[in-house]
Order: sequence, then C-alpha cells, then structure tokens
Amino acid sequence: MSVFKSVINHITGAFKVPKPYNWGYPLFFGSLGMGFSFLLLKLMFSGAFQFSSTSLIGCAVSVIVIVMFAFVVPSVLIAEKSGVCITGHYTGIGALILSFLSGAPVYLLKSSLHNIISTQWLRAGGSIVFPAVFYHVEGVSGQLLALEILIDTVIPAFGFSLFFLGAVWQGFSEKNRKWAFFFIPLFFAAFSFDFLDIIAILIIGWWLCMVRNHTGNIYGPILTLLGARITGILIDNVVSEVDLTTIRVYSDIPTTIYFSAVPAIVVAVILFAFFRKTLGEFHFTYSADIYGDSKKLEEGEGEKAESVLAGFNLTFLLGVLIIMAFWILLMKGVRL
Repeated sequence: MSVFKSVINHITGAFKVPKPYNWGYPLFFGSLGMGFSFLLLKLMFSGAFQFSSTSLIGCAVSVIVIVMFAFVVPSVLIAEKSGVCITGHYTGIGALILSFLSGAPVYLLKSSLHNIISTQWLRAGGSIVFPAVFYHVEGVSGQLLALEILIDTVIPAFGFSLFFLGAVWQGFSEKNRKWAFFFIPLFFAAFSFDFLDIIAILIIGWWLCMVRNHTGNIYGPILTLLGARITGILIDNVVSEVDLTTIRVYSDIPTTIYFSAVPAIVVAVILFAFFRKTLGEFHFTYSADIYGDSKKLEEGEGEKAESVLAGFNLTFLLGVLIIMAFWILLMKGVRL
C-alpha cells in the first residue's frame, strides 16, 4: 500500500512546478493547450461557426485560440508559479533593429526551401499536406493586408516567442544553454504542424534561438518574424512562395522557381553569417557595459536545473505523445 501511495505521490508531484525549473515541464501544458484548442475549434467549425476554417476570419479565430491556450496561458501561469522571467530584458534599440532586418534571410530561406521541397515532394508522388492552420485569400491589400499580417505573423510570433523562447528557454541553465539551440528548434517545428516546411522551420527555430540569445529578450525574435513577413511583401515579385492551394500535380509548379530559389538560399546564408556576427558584437558590447567582465544572473530568473537531463520527465513524455497524436491526425488528413 505504501508503494502504491508513493507512486501516486510521485505522479501527482510531476505536474507541480518543478524546483529547480526545467525545460521539459512547459511542453506538457503547451501540448495540453493544443489539444484543448483543437477540440474547441473542431466543435466550432462543425456547425456552430458560420465561417470556414480556411477563410481569413476562420483562420484568425484558429490562430487566436491556439496561441492563447497553447502558448500564452501556459507561459504566464508557469512564469507566475516558478518565478522565472520569460520575456527577458531590454538590451537596446540597435539589437532590435538588427533582429528585424535579419528577417530578410529568414524569408529568403523559408520561401526557397518551401518551393524546392514542395516541388520534389510532388515529383516523388506525394500528395499535398496542408498545415494545420492556413487560409486562402486572393487580391489582398490595404486594411486586409494589415489584418493578414496580424493574424499570420504578429500573433503567432508573440505566442511562439513567449512559449518557446520564454518559458522553455528559461528551463535551460546558462551552462546548458547550448542544448536550447538543439531542442527548441525541434519543439518549434513539432508545434508548427507544417510538414512541407519542417526543414525550413527547424533552421528558423535555430536562428530565433540565436536572436534570443544575443538580444536577451523575446522581442528580438518577434521582430525577426515580422521582418520576414515584410520582406515577403516587398520582394514577392522576385522570390515568392508557391501557393499550395493552387497546385494539384507536379506539373502545375513552374520550373523557373529554381532560378530564384537557389541564389536566394546562397544570399540567405551570407546574410545569416553577417547578422550573427553583428548581433554577437552588440551582445558582447552590452554585456561588457552592464556587467563588466563577470556575468550576472538576471534578477527574477529563478532556480534552474543544472542537468539538461532533468527536462526528460513524465510531463515531457506525455507532451510528446500528445503532439505525436496530432501529427498522425494531420498526416491522415484530419482537419479543423
């Protein structure tokens, strides 16, 4: 009886905020929020809501619900209970401007890889796998374009940054911070539910970790994603993404996409190298001005687990199982 009671106590204790805090804990609540969002949206789009899930309004509702319940609510509650500072600290306008400008190579890379991988996937006989949340609108301009940017960039960027580069990021101690550059892109891609863009999202996730590390806050990554969206608007006639909603077979994709995709990737790599060096210099200068030669723990960060293995716990495993279930549903064509 005492053994059974010990097991129950261990299981229930796993769902309490860990002390010290670890990176695996938030993932369960993020995946749980994702599950709740999916069920709620499925119910809404089954008849209670008059708009299609692929309309701009339907997509807006989906994005707001998912971001709120899967990312914002878990992040805020965890920050309140654990005492970690998930937003970071202000490190100057220069780093934020550079973060915004670094969105240019992000767009070049994503659009190019999107076009190449989509083409090769269809060429190999695969069928189009749409993201879990998407919309299709033609001839967007003016106020509608501003609404689009808010829905497909600003709100998701805030939610993703707050959760992955805030709640999850703070689960890695300074000694284990290098592991954040490996795990967070994986989580970022897993929660994106975007099969054809998963390679690009992994690379973007790594870059956002780089920006988060050099700017010291989540606002840098948010501006990076916004910069990528603005870049897409400005150079859409030069480098544009293939619209999957207009594609049926491989022959529908123009072969000329390679003429822009390959050079765009080369330019993106060069720009990434430039921004990495420049952001690193800003970070070094700021740290030297504020802390001198010694590093100082940011006030309010709380105690963190020293071992990266602390993140592999019951809550993390349950979170992985939930996300895997949603990926299986996505690949089988189950939609909102």
